[in-house]
Amino acid sequence: MSLQECPPSHVCNVQLNVDPSERPRVETGCGPAYDGRSTESEPHDNEECCVELENVTVKFHISQSQIVAQVYPNCMTMSEVKQDMARKFEVSPESLVLKQSGRILCDSVAINSTKFDSFGIHEFNLELLGAGVTKDGDDSAISVPKLDLNVYYDKHRLPDFITVHIPGEDTEDGQARHVLVEIENAAIVKPFLCGYRDKVSGKEYLDAFTQTGPYFDKLKYRRYRSRDTQTWEHKEKTLNTAHEQSVQCFLDGVNVLYVSAATDFTIVPGKYQSFAQKERAERKLQKILLIQRNWRRWILWKYIHLRAQEYRRLVSNREDEQKRYEQCVEQRVERHQAIKQFPRTKDDFDLLYAEVGRWKRAELKRIVSQYEGPARIAEVNILLDKEIQMLNGVDRQRRLVYLAMEDFRKDQLLKKMGKPIEWIGYKDCKIHLDLLSTQRVRFLTEVYKDLRKPLKKDDRLQLLRRVLELLMEETCFPKFPELFDLFDREKNLLLYAKSSDVEILRKRQNILFFDLIKFQKRGRTEKVPSRMCIVCKKVKSYSDFAIRTRQSHVDTCKSCYYLKMTATENTVYQAILRCIQRDERKRKCATSFAFVLQPDDVRHIIDKIWHGHSAVSKSENLSELRLPRWNKSDDWAPWNCICLTERETRDHYKIEDIEKIYDPKFILHISNCHMLARSLFHTLAAVATEFQETGQWWRVGMNKQRSSNLDEV
Repeated sequence: MSLQECPPSHVCNVQLNVDPSERPRVETGCGPAYDGRSTESEPHDNEECCVELENVTVKFHISQSQIVAQVYPNCMTMSEVKQDMARKFEVSPESLVLKQSGRILCDSVAINSTKFDSFGIHEFNLELLGAGVTKDGDDSAISVPKLDLNVYYDKHRLPDFITVHIPGEDTEDGQARHVLVEIENAAIVKPFLCGYRDKVSGKEYLDAFTQTGPYFDKLKYRRYRSRDTQTWEHKEKTLNTAHEQSVQCFLDGVNVLYVSAATDFTIVPGKYQSFAQKERAERKLQKILLIQRNWRRWILWKYIHLRAQEYRRLVSNREDEQKRYEQCVEQRVERHQAIKQFPRTKDDFDLLYAEVGRWKRAELKRIVSQYEGPARIAEVNILLDKEIQMLNGVDRQRRLVYLAMEDFRKDQLLKKMGKPIEWIGYKDCKIHLDLLSTQRVRFLTEVYKDLRKPLKKDDRLQLLRRVLELLMEETCFPKFPELFDLFDREKNLLLYAKSSDVEILRKRQNILFFDLIKFQKRGRTEKVPSRMCIVCKKVKSYSDFAIRTRQSHVDTCKSCYYLKMTATENTVYQAILRCIQRDERKRKCATSFAFVLQPDDVRHIIDKIWHGHSAVSKSENLSELRLPRWNKSDDWAPWNCICLTERETRDHYKIEDIEKIYDPKFILHISNCHMLARSLFHTLAAVATEFQETGQWWRVGMNKQRSSNLDEV
């Protein structure tokens, strides 16, 4: 047999390279159809690809009375199984055929793809191709090889495997199990003693030899579970006499030596122990110490590695945190520079006013330190002129931005008026209610956009005719005659005048048409609650009045309150308030005062209570100041906060016991600031006491209709 034809001496969990000529040339009834577009790396089914690797029992039916069993990994293919069985039966693999339920299994089918019984055993029929057929050649018949069990058992001494089912009532956890049991062939090779051969028949007769194997204690311990060890019955047998006796020994055949048994003692034999075993027992303590020393060394090594890994992680987190902080500072500076160059909102212009005020204070400080007498008065007058010029420039820019944003504000108002009413209904269903009024607003908004577009003469005339027809349906509008007359005058000018300036006419048309869109016919106007402002002496609704936490009654409208306020950087205080609210949301404190206060209250806390600087480092950079909790276990309040920088805030939240870290004098200073805050916000403190004592906090902000975010539905 050549090297290529020699079967492998062992079976492993790999795909064997089976030559196509060695495969059985019969029609197979299994396996999927070949798809040219697919590849070997593309599985047909994701569920079939995820198979747990385990050993299974496989039974081979050679005949009705001959059955052998083997254990294979469930991922082996039929080609590998044929290679193994051909080696054990000493036949060619191409002559073997595996069947199941009368169907021939192809070589590429895995064991886990075949059928198995309730005990997880796969049963196949093992046959030879052309069994019982003879080949004629030169008047001689050559028999086909057979599947001989004598070859299978005698020469290879292969063990058998069975699967034992243990019911649930016989197990500790109450679950049925399938145990794979190996039946070992304990037969030994009989030595040749002697014998003779019959010259007539040619038979050999050998002398008998017992099959008793080697001693059990000389075998390697392989965790045997056999019937002998489970059913061994211990028996005791008395060997000594029932009572002590003396012993007589003959000396020379005449004299007798009498030996007394008074000093005799009994020696009980123990377990046999070899010299090597005795030495191992003596060195047992040394080995125990060696194991303990190495175990402690490994624990220390692992602890050092874990601590080093933790240190590297903390250093990396610290560096990432520092980078994020630097990026935030850079973005804040860039944002402030862009706001100063291109202001748009009220807060942006407040920032410019605050910059002018900061510049004025710095210049006054310089003038006071450098000049005296008339020179100081002259410098102050020059400073006043510069301040007036700068404020006039800011006001001009503010007016231009207001006029430029007028059309945008109108578009936003019309978009909001034309939006259907939305709410969350039964089973979180989003409901839209589109009224006739909202449809009318959307329709007139499209016409309003066309009126503002620059059109040609013919297109403009066509649009005017359309608008005049629409106005006939809006006769209830109070300014209908004026609006109709304006459109009619523009139409006549375009028809009969060769050149005319209608820009002023169109501006007035757009203003009145915008009022027409906002107009809604109502049968009876509801009375809106209002009161008079003590500053401007105008009667306004309550929505036009400024509401603050520290006030006791409503007296000043928003416009007058804004005028008497000093220009401040409201964006900084708004950012501080957002940080406080974000932290309270993370702590699941929905009843905190952080959701009641306004940016003006935060400004008052920082300027009046903490004097505009950090309580620890005395830093006056407003962009870095924060108001964290003083006592982490209590909700945030003006009397439970401290002014710190952003880095100091992170370190403060890591403190478990405040009294062990901070100095008693510093704690007393913080307590005084909290008392001042409680006196300034006494109305808020009284409301808090009332709601907390009565248990009514849960009703704050609750409505009959359940609220929900419509944009996220």
